[in-house]
This record gives sequence, C-alpha cells and structure tokens, in this order.
Amino acid sequence: MNKDIRNISKEKKMNEQKKIDSFQIIMGLLIGAFLYFGYYMLMTEHFKRDPFKWPYILISIYFVLATISFAYAHNKVSAWVENNENTIIDLLIIPQTIVLISYIFGPVIFIRELF
Repeated sequence: MNKDIRNISKEKKMNEQKKIDSFQIIMGLLIGAFLYFGYYMLMTEHFKRDPFKWPYILISIYFVLATISFAYAHNKVSAWVENNENTIIDLLIIPQTIVLISYIFGPVIFIRELF
C-alpha cells in the first residue's frame, strides 16, 4: 500500500505543470542569446562561413527558434531528469548538459508538447 501511495504522488508530481515566470523567460532569452552568439562566433571565426547565407541560414533560423523556446524546454527537461529513477541518467546528465540539451532540442520539445 505504501508503494502505491508513492506511485500516486509521483504521478501527481509528474503531471503538475511548473509555471514559467517572467524571470525564467528573461534568463532563458539571455542564456539563449549567449549560446547563439557562441554559434555565430564558431561559424564566422572557426569555420569561416557566413551563417546568414544559404544553407547555413536554416541552422541560424533553427537556433533562433531554440533561443525563443529555451525557457520552456529547460523547464521540461529539468522536470524529466528530476522525476527519472534511472541512476545512469543521473550520472551522465549534469546541469550544464541539461542547458545544452534544452537549447539544442528546444524547438523539437516544444512542438512535441503541442501534439
């Protein structure tokens, strides 16, 4: 019986939607802008490519969408990692990788949650 109570509370916690406040949105946009700046510098300085010419404009547009959806995706990925019981994921995923996963896959996570 005690095990069932824990499962019910865990399901309730997983179904609970954490609200994103304006501070998280602003911080998400700032972190996303910093990561986009890193992408821009990598493309222009290291690869010697203009990220605003074809075909690199597609990647640039994707990263703009990632910057916009970063706060939402970070909230979802953090909740998923907190509610996960797999110890391998706990060992492999550190907060810095959560930020990068949330940024890179942000538009995909956002679209997946819509449908």
